[in-house]
Amino acid sequence: MDYINQNVSYWKQAVYDAPNPETFVFRSWSRVLKHDFNLTGENHETLLDFGCGPGGNTKYFHEKSFVVHGVDLSSIDIQRCKDRMPDAADRFKVISPEANRNDRWFGDIKFQLVTAFQSLYYYDDDDLEARLMSIYDMMAPGGVIFATMVASSCWWYNMSEPFKNGLRFVKFRRKTDEGRSGLTINDHYINFVENSESLRNKFHMFKPCHSEGYYDGVYRDDQGSEKHLVFIGQKEA
Repeated sequence: MDYINQNVSYWKQAVYDAPNPETFVFRSWSRVLKHDFNLTGENHETLLDFGCGPGGNTKYFHEKSFVVHGVDLSSIDIQRCKDRMPDAADRFKVISPEANRNDRWFGDIKFQLVTAFQSLYYYDDDDLEARLMSIYDMMAPGGVIFATMVASSCWWYNMSEPFKNGLRFVKFRRKTDEGRSGLTINDHYINFVENSESLRNKFHMFKPCHSEGYYDGVYRDDQGSEKHLVFIGQKEA
């Protein structure tokens, strides 16, 4: 895990504080999770948000009565989650960056929904496999995973150079990062995904339900695509 210290140093800065859910989250909930799997929150389904960050997305599900749990590397972000959801504060934890197949952060709880928004592509291929297998083991039979990975067509790829084991080292040079408060470490490693086939291969332990979807956003003339691929799969019952 010689790459992990750099990625941890980047994420622990916790410079991105988003109190509200991302657009793709609430659209995917209504169009897929609710429609296809009846994951409404009305039955108080158990949810694990891996890489929950400051909790904006987690709070969206919390307000729909999911029994939310969140893990992250950043103690700053975990505290933000606890502050935003005080009645669920004991269900947020700071975790080790090491991907241990035997991790069980919440004991014997089996999760009906796992979300991993823009958090898994900081692992190399071997550690990603270990992390996904640990998540698989924490899920209930028939449980659903909703995860995103960054596409190789994202403009960050053009700032990167090959590393090893699925990773590329990205040297970020974005005008929007200049002078950003709290951001002292910006370069880090990313596991890009080329297409939906390679996406399914990485998530091979799950039955693929939707793997052709994506979201993107271009807001400035001096930036390109930030395309992320969406994987929605299921643990076999």
